[in-house]
Amino acid sequence: MDSTAPGDAIKADQYQYQDGTVEVVFAVSDGRVLTLREYPDVPTFNRATEVAAYRGTHQGVAELPDLLEFEDLDL
Repeated sequence: MDSTAPGDAIKADQYQYQDGTVEVVFAVSDGRVLTLREYPDVPTFNRATEVAAYRGTHQGVAELPDLLEFEDLDL
């Protein structure tokens, strides 16, 4: 797997943490980095977010179709 120097986030860069969490860069724009993060299980998610302030539901994400909507696509 190729690696990128810290601070040089590029779309599709993938990082794996020691706890099994995987983070992938989705977009980089105006100095900001949007990532997707997958935790290996609910307890790991809970530990990672226990120090974060819960801000409710993000409407843009809530309105996206479920993954099942895409399972029959021929790509």
